[in-house]
Amino acid sequence: MIANPSDREAAGRAMFEAAGIKLHHMWYSGNGEVICVVEGNAVAGSTASMVVLASGGFTSVESIELITMAQMIDSMKGAGAVAAKFRPPGK
Repeated sequence: MIANPSDREAAGRAMFEAAGIKLHHMWYSGNGEVICVVEGNAVAGSTASMVVLASGGFTSVESIELITMAQMIDSMKGAGAVAAKFRPPGK
């Protein structure tokens, strides 16, 4: 990176697009992490993760799925129905 600086966003965008993922944003945190905001499904994300790890440039990949507040409200409503059918251990 020091000897030969390059725009890794272009390479990342091409890789994500090849996996069927849309790259919205890419940032560097300053402590060695690259943070990407992407849009795609879990299978495409798994594909991209395998490519990133196989490149040798990274030792780990973490994915966090975000949901809208409206989706969270739907989840809260559904959780009540599911909880009514769940028996905790020891009860």
